[in-house]
Amino acid sequence: MAAVEPRIAIVGGGGALATEALTWMLTESGNQVVGAYPSIHDLVVALRADALDLTAAIVYADEAAGGPAAVPEIRRADSELKILLICEVASLAVVRTAIDERAEGVVLSSDTTEELILALRHVLEGRTVMPVGWQAATCEPNVLLQALSAREREVLELVASGLSNKEIAARLMISSNTVKFHLRTIYTRLGVHNRVQATQMVGRSPEDSHPASASQDGWINPLSKR
Repeated sequence: MAAVEPRIAIVGGGGALATEALTWMLTESGNQVVGAYPSIHDLVVALRADALDLTAAIVYADEAAGGPAAVPEIRRADSELKILLICEVASLAVVRTAIDERAEGVVLSSDTTEELILALRHVLEGRTVMPVGWQAATCEPNVLLQALSAREREVLELVASGLSNKEIAARLMISSNTVKFHLRTIYTRLGVHNRVQATQMVGRSPEDSHPASASQDGWINPLSKR
């Protein structure tokens, strides 16, 4: 009797090409991709309307429509569905979601094809998969802040005060490019994506920061698992 192929849904992915590539990889490794959905909401609608009989869902956690905050929707629609999150970096939000919402796994978008397929296999077998170094995301903010250099802490404090990159550069008498470099390093070490999240790490509310400066950094943290 032939083995039953696991039935997988993909949520997000940022475009048809990426989705097709992942679908091909999953199919070649013995899985059946039954659908690709732009958001978790679309998947939940399909779960409630159709008998998809899914085994697992692979969710791109960095996307607004499929991020950590939306994962509980899947649990409410199908409490037995196994969930594997793909993210740029194992941030505090992603790790907490994996723990609190019982997502079975987290992999990084920088992982190889073989690593992703192996992680999915472990998840399907009932194991929990987390990237190397994920424990750092659960550290107390003060512990992570101590990893910053004196200059990086100075930049972060000015960001938390609501200053723009240009204003920080003027205050510290450095170039705006140098400020951006420091911010990228800060984001990597704190495991965050932008200045709003970094501000929260020092105990400030996003509303306390200058509104024009909160969204000027579109940089996504390329933190490696290595």
